[in-house]
Amino acid sequence: MPESHVETEVTGGRATDQVESSLQKLWEKARRLSEALLRVQKENQALRRRVEELETMEKRLANELRGREQELLKLQSNGSGMFTHEEKEALASKIKELIAKINARL
Repeated sequence: MPESHVETEVTGGRATDQVESSLQKLWEKARRLSEALLRVQKENQALRRRVEELETMEKRLANELRGREQELLKLQSNGSGMFTHEEKEALASKIKELIAKINARL
């Protein structure tokens, strides 16, 4: 009987070591996951701030564009033919470029 008792203690010791090793690995994985989660949360916050900045910029540019369109309409309604056909086309092209830039930022 004394031999089986020693065998049980040795086997039990190995099992304990394996459990400890498994718990240590699990704890390390949980720590890495926690670090990754914190990193992703920070990135998410940074991206949300950037989206807010871009949305604010888009609103400002859209308002500026509306103001210029109104100014242009006002000039046109006054009967002043200030722009040649080429200038009108260039202005329309510039407006399209601004709209494309606004959309690209969103």
